[in-house]
Amino acid sequence: MKPGAWYAHAVDYIVVEREFPERLTPEEVTAMAASMQCLELYRAKPLCSYMMPDGKRLVCVFQAPDAEALRSLGRANGFPADAVIWSSTVHMP
Repeated sequence: MKPGAWYAHAVDYIVVEREFPERLTPEEVTAMAASMQCLELYRAKPLCSYMMPDGKRLVCVFQAPDAEALRSLGRANGFPADAVIWSSTVHMP
């Protein structure tokens, strides 16, 4: 592999991290994902979610143009102000 060739597989992702006061069930996470509105408007595609073992923290991964698109989507869908949203890249061999 040429130096720097691993960058050819880099894909931008947007990560959203939220905390909840009460434990979420897997069914509640699925219902939240199904209720998301405006995904097409913000060109956001949900990819996967990770729930921490305590059920109170959820990390969701989206493909979207940038973090601001997900912040706007979050405002439209009532994400709390303390939701953490950042851009990320994944590098695969």
